[in-house]
Amino acid sequence: MGLREWVTLEVPSRFSAWLLRAYRRPLGFLLGLVIVPLAVVIALTHHANVTLGRRQALQNLRMTARLAAQAVGEALTQTLRLQQLIAAQPLFADAIQRRDADALTGSLRDLLRVIPIVDEAVVSTPDGGVIVASGSGAQRAGASIAQEDGFQGARQGGWHPYISPVHLRDQESLDKVVDVVCPVRQGQAVIGVLQAQYPIDAIRSWVQRIRVEPEGFLYVVDDRGQLVVYPFQVLPGKPKAVSDWPPVAQPLSEDGGAMAFDDRRTRRRWLAGMYAIAGTGWRVVTVQPERAVFRILYQVFWPLTVVVALLLLVVVLVSLRWAKLQDVNLKLLAQNTKLLKQVQQRWTLEQGKPPASSGSGDV
Repeated sequence: MGLREWVTLEVPSRFSAWLLRAYRRPLGFLLGLVIVPLAVVIALTHHANVTLGRRQALQNLRMTARLAAQAVGEALTQTLRLQQLIAAQPLFADAIQRRDADALTGSLRDLLRVIPIVDEAVVSTPDGGVIVASGSGAQRAGASIAQEDGFQGARQGGWHPYISPVHLRDQESLDKVVDVVCPVRQGQAVIGVLQAQYPIDAIRSWVQRIRVEPEGFLYVVDDRGQLVVYPFQVLPGKPKAVSDWPPVAQPLSEDGGAMAFDDRRTRRRWLAGMYAIAGTGWRVVTVQPERAVFRILYQVFWPLTVVVALLLLVVVLVSLRWAKLQDVNLKLLAQNTKLLKQVQQRWTLEQGKPPASSGSGDV
């Protein structure tokens, strides 16, 4: 039998036979042709929507993290470039050589005026001795910054521009700050160091307008896994290390990263997007509870499920009524079949009787 004959003859014949058998069982008929397929379609639709919704939410979180990382990176880079412009001026280098505090103070005031969120600027020798300071650290003149994170990071591996991890301003203060450090060169020799200090509130102001909706938030982590910016209250004192948090421990590619993880305390499922801040080792993390992502989906899905359940209930009630009617019809058919057989048997017996005699004999 060819394919054409099989499709046009064999398949309809088999399907018709199955359909006839199923028709005699109304509950099974409706269950197989209506309820089960409808349940499968609903389950597959729900699975597809959840999968696509999660994927889209992770993509949105990653792009939001990228936007925030660019905002922080551009602000830090702008300060660093301005410091490099000041450090490249011959008059500024000469003032360091001459230890001219008045000329250096004027340059630092220009830096603070151009970037008002910088609250402290310092010029030091290559050994860390402060030549002059301006802003909130003006009293630091004559002190040493050799042990501070920013200075040590700029000197480590050869002098280079450096953005420090978050740290306390000093041992007595609880203020957290970040240093942007630029070496001052004359020829190939480093003759001084120009350091600007940002309070954490300044960095927070760069990302506070970026929203993660619904119910999400973002935070910034430095290259040591310490919180730089966090939307909720953090105890004052030493910066909080969060390197064991899953979005912080996750390695990143050039395009950032995204992941789903479970909160170990609340057992809630979270989605996260991460993006590195170029040239710093920092990263921005955006997080969002998974249930918030699917809330809109469930607001549509569950009412639809209730409507479908009610329709199925109606179908079941109709099928039960149909089943009862079919049962009556089948019983009536069986009774009629029995009567028909009895009539046929009686007729057969009557047809098989010998003919009756018409007289007593011939004359």
